Amino acid sequence: MSYSDILICIFGLFCSSYISRVLPLAVLGRRPMPTFLSLWLKYVPTAVFGALIFVSIFGDAHSGFKFSWSNIEFLAAIPVLIVAAKTQSLAYSIIVGLAGYWLLNNFY
Repeated sequence: MSYSDILICIFGLFCSSYISRVLPLAVLGRRPMPTFLSLWLKYVPTAVFGALIFVSIFGDAHSGFKFSWSNIEFLAAIPVLIVAAKTQSLAYSIIVGLAGYWLLNNFY
């Protein structure tokens, strides 16, 4: 594969990604969204984030589902849940999660 072929592939991927993101905004941007749809879409980021971190906390490529007190990711997630529930701050939750994981990984 030559350098120009790689550049053509990158440009093609850029165009397809850009069009797929801008076209719905251009077509639907001026129309009011139905109430049920806006309420439903409000929960999509939370659901996607939950699905992504569930695999990171409880998944393992070798043993599959791992739910035990020796699971460092699970132990680090407990204070994150408490901080997230009390403060509702993503920044504090991330800081507590990183600090907890680091402490558990180095001293547990």
